[in-house]
Amino acid sequence: MDTSAQLRALEHGQVRLLGQFTRSSNFTFLVSCDLAGTSLRAVYKPARGQKPLWDFAPESLPKRETAAWLLCRQLGWELVPPTVYRAEGLPAGAGSLQLFVEHDPDSHYFTLTAFERETLRPLALFDLLANNADRKGGHILRGETGQLWAIDHALCFHAQPKLRTVVWDFAGQPFSGPLLQALNELSTALAPGQPFPLELGKYLSEAETDSLRERCARLLASGQFPFPEEDRRAFPWPPV
Repeated sequence: MDTSAQLRALEHGQVRLLGQFTRSSNFTFLVSCDLAGTSLRAVYKPARGQKPLWDFAPESLPKRETAAWLLCRQLGWELVPPTVYRAEGLPAGAGSLQLFVEHDPDSHYFTLTAFERETLRPLALFDLLANNADRKGGHILRGETGQLWAIDHALCFHAQPKLRTVVWDFAGQPFSGPLLQALNELSTALAPGQPFPLELGKYLSEAETDSLRERCARLLASGQFPFPEEDRRAFPWPPV
């Protein structure tokens, strides 16, 4: 099933509850989405299932999941599984639906080979742009075909610095040509009045979109992966 068909099923399919992920911090469910004879499984995160946080707006986390997918798509990278925010036809109310990735549950960032880790440069840059406050090792999955996927982006896009990640492998290294090109194209797409900021505005505040634009500009100006900031915790806990 191609991405367009997956998005249609997520957006319009009949949703049926299959089970609950019991280790998640917030309510998270496995569901099926059925549309026109096709079916897929998805991860459903209802907005009202979010535990209160002092630094993130109430019920905003599923929208951030969707914004992460939009950013990844804009960058032209296949890292985040297709994700939508949906208001109707869901068993526990409005929330995000993300394509469920079949994966090896024992595989994560800390079990990757050296070669696999070298392929994570786009993901590391994505997290810098998204200001990901929770890139645990277990949020990087190896799919059935060997492709690496990034999940759990609920704690992204805060207007203040929040970056916490286990992927610091490339600190101090310059961006490659393709990464610089992606940053330049994103910078153009984020210009005020362009369609992309308006699309993000459905899920993020104006201040958060402005901060994304500023992070992109700073990364372009530096031309390299930054080092962890010394005055704040730069790693998530637990790391997996």
